[in-house]
Amino acid sequence: MASQATFEQRRRSAGLFLVAPAIVVLLAILGYPILESMMLALQRVQLSAGEIQRSFIGLGNFQRLLADETFRHAALNTLYFSVAEVVLVVVLGFGVALLLNHPLGRPGFFRILLVVPWAIAPVANAVLWKWILNANYGVLNGILQSLGLIDYYQVWLGSPFSALNFLLLVDVWKSVPFVALLLLAGLQRVPSILYRAAYMDGASRLQAFRHVTLPSMRGAVAIAVVLQTIWSLRVFDLVFVLTRGGPADATVLLNFLAYRVTFNFLDIGYGAAIANVIFVLTLLLAILYIRLVRPAEGAAR
Repeated sequence: MASQATFEQRRRSAGLFLVAPAIVVLLAILGYPILESMMLALQRVQLSAGEIQRSFIGLGNFQRLLADETFRHAALNTLYFSVAEVVLVVVLGFGVALLLNHPLGRPGFFRILLVVPWAIAPVANAVLWKWILNANYGVLNGILQSLGLIDYYQVWLGSPFSALNFLLLVDVWKSVPFVALLLLAGLQRVPSILYRAAYMDGASRLQAFRHVTLPSMRGAVAIAVVLQTIWSLRVFDLVFVLTRGGPADATVLLNFLAYRVTFNFLDIGYGAAIANVIFVLTLLLAILYIRLVRPAEGAAR
């Protein structure tokens, strides 16, 4: 036992030594900006005569958040966007994964086709959809009018309700492929013997899905939900390219609000406070993700 413990300690020490350079680089690239952002959130930062003037105000910026109607509106938009996006992406991703796991859906061509939306660069994806949704020459208007579903071209991003929901649909379109592949990997790890045992006991396909597939996929679905929630909080490019937060702040999400307050209004301390709210939420979700992954690693060992 002593030799085994010594070997494990040496293995861990060697691993730590090998990853130490990467850790140092990450701390330099990520650690300093995070600490600086936290310090900015505790200060009033003003630009005057080409110089940055700072004054410490403690939690003053965070107290402003509680009284800021725009922040509350952005928080509600983000809550709606994140919940709806996660539900749609996970449900649609699960359905696509089931189709790809079927014998007819296993050829590689379908998986390559699935990856195309996810492989498009985020800004390029936003520009593509800006053309599709254009009120004058957009493809969506042209198709719907040719089918007789609309009489005249619609301004899809012109009303608060439709603008926010089209942002949601565009993000779902891009996010489904990754989640589908993640859940497909989980489906392929479900032992086939469980399905054979269920069918031998007289279970239907629906019963097998309910009592075999869903319980076996619980961990993969939880990981997909956490990851997609983190990514939904980070959405910025779609808002910036498609709507710039309009109309009437209907599509202002927290991430975009932090950018607008910092770079448009030059209220750097307050913008840092908003960014830190997003950071804390993301950090909590990341910790939850790690806790979800660790049991699977322990079982594998």
